[in-house]
Amino acid sequence: MRWILYILVFLILLFLAGYLFPREVSLERSVYIDRPPQDVFPYVNNYRKFNSWSPWRHIDPAMEYQYSGPETGVGATMSWRGENSNEGGGTQTITASTPNSIVLNKLNFGDGSEATAEFKLLPKNGGTQVVWSFNTDTGGGPRERWMGLAIKKMVGESYEQGLAKLKQLMESSAKTEGAKEGGNSDTSNSVSDIPSDVDDAMGGGPQGVQSEMQNQQQEEAGETPENEDQKEQQKENQP
Repeated sequence: MRWILYILVFLILLFLAGYLFPREVSLERSVYIDRPPQDVFPYVNNYRKFNSWSPWRHIDPAMEYQYSGPETGVGATMSWRGENSNEGGGTQTITASTPNSIVLNKLNFGDGSEATAEFKLLPKNGGTQVVWSFNTDTGGGPRERWMGLAIKKMVGESYEQGLAKLKQLMESSAKTEGAKEGGNSDTSNSVSDIPSDVDDAMGGGPQGVQSEMQNQQQEEAGETPENEDQKEQQKENQP
């Protein structure tokens, strides 16, 4: 019976230890993207573009998304729901938007809990330092505070994955655009690019043309090599 008492004491202490943790969960993750803020901003200010790199987009292929309100900026809303998904359902709405700088989101989850998420775009070395932050109040109970630790770990990992996808998306598109622009340059050969030996292959060049013309003139005057030999023999036979 004593070991049962020890287990009960341990569980009580574990439960009370929850009060040692803060009820508020706050975290942020960041990544540098080699694109200016004006290029990155549309991907955090538009939920349709957000879903092109969201770390949660492909967790559940059956997840349904709906969009309402304006397409971008304050009032834009996205809701999600999955019938057989651990992600549950919820909505998020853009509540503040400063062009090329800040986007603030309010999240409401299916269990009634709420959170805020913020994007900050900081110009840096010609690119953008993207800072993605999260904040929620887990409540006053020790169980909720224990849950806050798990939430912080899961959300932090998801933010890191999402920012990595955003970086890859933005920088790979920049390379593709650069390749297309480079492909439009004029690569045709000018006359000066033609190798000197091409003329020889096409008929011996100017010298070959001149020698051919001389041969034609000699033939017309009857001064072919064979006629010259006959003239020499006739001179030798004369007394």
